[in-house]
Amino acid sequence: MPPIHLSYVFMLFLAYSLVGWIWETAYCSVKNGHFINRGFLRGPLCPVYGFGGMLIMYLLQPWAHTWIPLFFASMVIVSVLEYFTSWLLEALFHTRWWDYSSEKFNLHGRIFLGGAICFGVMGTLIAHFLHPWLESRILSIPLPTARIIAWALFALFMLDFITTVHGLVDFTIYETRLKDFTESLRDRFHGEEWLEEKEQSLGQLFQRVRERLQEDKSRANQHLLERLESLSQRQDKMLRHIRKFPTMRSVEFHSGVEELRRRIQLEREQWRTKIPTTKTPTD
Repeated sequence: MPPIHLSYVFMLFLAYSLVGWIWETAYCSVKNGHFINRGFLRGPLCPVYGFGGMLIMYLLQPWAHTWIPLFFASMVIVSVLEYFTSWLLEALFHTRWWDYSSEKFNLHGRIFLGGAICFGVMGTLIAHFLHPWLESRILSIPLPTARIIAWALFALFMLDFITTVHGLVDFTIYETRLKDFTESLRDRFHGEEWLEEKEQSLGQLFQRVRERLQEDKSRANQHLLERLESLSQRQDKMLRHIRKFPTMRSVEFHSGVEELRRRIQLEREQWRTKIPTTKTPTD
């Protein structure tokens, strides 16, 4: 197969990223019973599917007209890509963005057999049916026009990518500060009976600390209360990540992510029962 211009390649990459986003969003929304806007980026794209699609279409070109060999090759190559992506994101942001530990036949919670089979089926069907049609449509665009479209889409893609990475860095910083602050609270109130209560969520801990600090209006306690309120107010910005990745977990501060997940669950229960939203302990 002769090489094609990078403008066409990038447009195909975005097309498969969009297909991946549609699949992920539909699957996770049905599985969880409510709409979930999946994808690494803020826009309707899952780049891992874009890379996976391009690898299948071009790296596996010798098997493009087969069925069984292409199925197994797609399983392996996309699963390796997903495993590497999970490892890389965790190494960079200290957070496991998806976790298949509860699924049968998983490997370190990063990939699992059911997902690999889906990748094999999708890769085979796309190679035989979607890719020929999609490639012919994109290649029919005159190259000068394709260059303009590709550059415009690339600019939007990079803007989304930079904004997303900034948000992930902010989430990582929030986790670190929340962990350090929680440890400082436990040191500050060490030995007090209410602090040693079992089954106490992070939100309950913050509420109890807030009550104690409000009883004593000393300058040190006032500063501690301001830090508590500041971290609580930042929660709203962090909730988007939990909504997009319901199974995510923090490597360094598990209880922080669990508190955000608990808050989302509370909001859903209130919405379902049409109870007016009230402030949660960490708001």
